[in-house]
Amino acid sequence: MFATRRPSDPPERQSNNGTPPGNQVRAIDMGMKESLHRPGSEGGTILNRISASRISGGNAGPDSPRGGGGRSLLPEAEGGCRVPSMSMISGRVRSLGMRMALVWAGLAAALLLSISLAAGLCPEVCKATYQWTIFGMPFPFFGIGFFAICLLLFHLRDRPPARVLLAVLIAGAWGAEATFLYVQHSIIKIWCPICLAVALCVWMAGSALAIAWFPDMRNQFGSGRGASMRYLSRGAFLAAVMVAGSYISFLGLGNPAASHAETLPLALGKLDSDVEVYVFTDWFCPACRKAEPDMERAYPDIMTRAKLLFIDIPIHAESMNFIPYHLSFLVREKAKYLEIRKVLLRLAERTKEPTPEDIQKAVAPLGVTYRPLNYADVNAGVQYFQSVTQAFRVAGTPAMVVYNRKTKTTRVLNGTQDLSYPYILMAISGVAPP
Repeated sequence: MFATRRPSDPPERQSNNGTPPGNQVRAIDMGMKESLHRPGSEGGTILNRISASRISGGNAGPDSPRGGGGRSLLPEAEGGCRVPSMSMISGRVRSLGMRMALVWAGLAAALLLSISLAAGLCPEVCKATYQWTIFGMPFPFFGIGFFAICLLLFHLRDRPPARVLLAVLIAGAWGAEATFLYVQHSIIKIWCPICLAVALCVWMAGSALAIAWFPDMRNQFGSGRGASMRYLSRGAFLAAVMVAGSYISFLGLGNPAASHAETLPLALGKLDSDVEVYVFTDWFCPACRKAEPDMERAYPDIMTRAKLLFIDIPIHAESMNFIPYHLSFLVREKAKYLEIRKVLLRLAERTKEPTPEDIQKAVAPLGVTYRPLNYADVNAGVQYFQSVTQAFRVAGTPAMVVYNRKTKTTRVLNGTQDLSYPYILMAISGVAPP
């Protein structure tokens, strides 16, 4: 039975070639299917090329509503281009692997932080830290060179020597960062935010390298005794490198204040001796005044055999008022220093805030003229006193440390009981036999 068109139905539209629309749609559909499966000029079907483009992150067309950063399907040889996007970054991470991506990110961030320190782009609180040196080189420049080498080795990690050296350097940096944190906490007593960030980056890179060690270790234990022992020996070697890095970095540290103070002639006595005697006192310490006669008696004997250095520990805040005068006489009046010291001790019994006029009046009978040091020298001397006190871990006054720089032998005398004249001579003879 044939269907008839009602008068109300609109007439069928004819295409330009006279084909009804329904037939035309079916023809277009068949033509598209054939074209999609027709081999392209570069091999493979067009459908396969579109699928491959989607897998690689491309769009289905240059103006696709799916987004994707406006990438072109054209290969680079045909004039196409690729714009960086999150998919490309994630692809880079997948190509490196998350573990190695963390290593790279940690080293790169540490390099950028070191550059910012070298450029002075840091908080004011950091300046007390980055002025320190390691093996005579400022910390920021040492960090730039170190992390640049690490990134180069990371790029060459497919080569076994570069891979091993990278692991050794990062293990040593772990130990070194532990030393640097100790110095900030116990010696400088200031935390540098950028230095802490560098330490975090180093530990992140080291942790990412170490993560793979534990699964591999379980696999090696199942491969025989010889393989497991070799694997454990590598772990022990890297642990030894960490300890060595901590120790070597500590030996290489340079305190800017101490290096400045070394230009000040603070020592008395035999200046070419390997033996150093440090006397730690406070100008208002009653026990120091009690021990002073025995120590004064020993000073001439000490000065014939060792270097003698007087270190102020301002347990009483008022002692800070005497330190600039003390440093000036140590530097400028060595021949009369012991007599001047007695005068200063007597002056401290009368006043806690001496003026330059008070000082000049007190030393005038000795034929001495007070000449102040500049502020930089006084500051360097104060920090030198602090560094020596912390180095020998002196907790109170009076105290005396006898140290042989050649043999590293040390004798420590604390309190008035230890600081008697016979004990002082015995300590010196024990460290520096006559």
